[in-house]
Amino acid sequence: MRLMNKVVLITGGGTGIGKAIAKRYAQEGAKVAITGRRELELKRVVADIERTGGRALTLPGSVTDETTDQIWDETFDIFLKGTFRFIRAAIPYMLKQGGGSIINISTVVGLKAISGFPAHAYQAAKAGMNMPTKTVAVEYAKQGIRCKSICPGGVLTPPVEEMLKNPATKSFFEHLHSMGRLGQPNDIAEPAIYFASDQSHWTTGSILTVDGGMMAA
Repeated sequence: MRLMNKVVLITGGGTGIGKAIAKRYAQEGAKVAITGRRELELKRVVADIERTGGRALTLPGSVTDETTDQIWDETFDIFLKGTFRFIRAAIPYMLKQGGGSIINISTVVGLKAISGFPAHAYQAAKAGMNMPTKTVAVEYAKQGIRCKSICPGGVLTPPVEEMLKNPATKSFFEHLHSMGRLGQPNDIAEPAIYFASDQSHWTTGSILTVDGGMMAA
């Protein structure tokens, strides 16, 4: 088991990619704490993990403590400021224990503009996440803290599946990927295990695309 006795905190762990990563981390021996806004979803994930002998607990909450009427501000507060808050909170503990691994989940649309996909605030916030990944990696490299980003392509999470009920939308997104299909949450969980494990001890500041060939097209 590659993550035996490691302690991990996963934001957005109740659904989609966060849920898949939480389950795979537990299967690899990690002690998993998952946080998110929907406590019921978190409890279901913990129950699934414990049913197979894993160790997990819920930490209900949100990465944002303010609500505004502006979509831009709200999006940045969740995806960019929320990432900053968690990194800021985690680093002192990582320094005390002699290091650790921070893995941010960004997106390929934070690296590449997509015609017909005008998610400006979301894309800008996710693009902004990639530079702190690098600056934190450089600043804390000699203190044993590694920081990386995974940039998925389109992944079949519940919100995406809802959006793809429209056949034209489904066809549009599938054709963005060279492989002709969207990914599954576990396609992101596997590289996340590598980044969390000691196998990646010489890897930091990396921005990894896992995207079915989307960036290559």
